[in-house]
Amino acid sequence: MTQQQLNQNTETTAAGEIVARAGRYYRNTRYLIFVLFLGFGLWCIRDGFSVWPEANAKALKAGVKIPHTDLDIKINKGLGLALPVFSVLILVRTLYNSRGAYRLSGDTLFIPGHPPIPLSAIRKIDKRLWDRKGIAYVEYEVPGSSEISRFTLDDFVYTRTPTDQIFEHIESHAQSLAQQS
Repeated sequence: MTQQQLNQNTETTAAGEIVARAGRYYRNTRYLIFVLFLGFGLWCIRDGFSVWPEANAKALKAGVKIPHTDLDIKINKGLGLALPVFSVLILVRTLYNSRGAYRLSGDTLFIPGHPPIPLSAIRKIDKRLWDRKGIAYVEYEVPGSSEISRFTLDDFVYTRTPTDQIFEHIESHAQSLAQQS
């Protein structure tokens, strides 16, 4: 990737911050799943509670074989009740997982759900999944206490190029601290 392409894919502010916002592909695929589950659930509600019982009643009245068994109708009712709820849970989880943005400003990292993290507070980087999946687990000492917390960098959930750049900054800072000690 050329430097020009990197600059186009990376949002930097006037202060030189690196910002990784929610990944468009991640969110759009989850939105599609939400719509499909909700739509299929509503279709199952229509069929399970209205269309299929009416079709069976008409078939019984006409003296022909019923087109849908009781099990078919129960399955449709169950799916009709479960899928819309499940679709909403998927939507909520998606929005929660990709809320806010990763932001590296100078030597301070801002991760949604965590206090500002100075790079010097980072104690351990688990990058076993980084090369294959773009996932790194980072442990840090909470500023002002001796408590150890952990956050995840995921370049699928958040925009890849800036997330990779933030990870490179974290990794190079950790290496420079290790060389000094």
